[in-house]
Amino acid sequence: MRIISGRFRGRRLPSLRGGTVRPTTERVREAVFSTIGTAIEAAQVLDLFAGTGAFGFEALSRGASRVVFVDKNRKVAGIISETAGILGVKDQVKIVVMEAFKAINELQRAKNRFGIIFVDPPYSSKSLQRLVIDPFFQNLFEEDGLLVMESEEQGPELSVPDMFSKQFTGRYGDTSVKIFCRKIGEL
Repeated sequence: MRIISGRFRGRRLPSLRGGTVRPTTERVREAVFSTIGTAIEAAQVLDLFAGTGAFGFEALSRGASRVVFVDKNRKVAGIISETAGILGVKDQVKIVVMEAFKAINELQRAKNRFGIIFVDPPYSSKSLQRLVIDPFFQNLFEEDGLLVMESEEQGPELSVPDMFSKQFTGRYGDTSVKIFCRKIGEL
């Protein structure tokens, strides 16, 4: 895995061996960042189910001000910490090692708000549907915040609350990407 664009362009990302993590491909990341454009600049970003951290580090490379990485796997968190050190961005990174639903509850209670939330759970899980209807999750967005979801193309149809308006849908092999905007006044 490598960073596609921005100040860390071309830098390789360490990853966990053994296939326990499915990284977001360069093609998918390029499509997402092309779509969200300047919204990334100075954004607070939440990378749920972070895995390699490819999305979050790409966001930092392109101008995000801070990224919170959430993953329950300690080894994965160690790789993300190592990458933050290599890139010299430890002061812009927070790593939360816990299950996603517990993490969003804690982040919301601490009044964290994010301009962009990236969600890429394991394809076989039912986490996406549970997340988008969770009130703690819904309250993590800044006004007009973006929700970027990566999922299995053949997965179940996702029902999204009315507070989110669809901005983009793309298909890349067996991967589907959907981007929603949290509507103004719906917080």
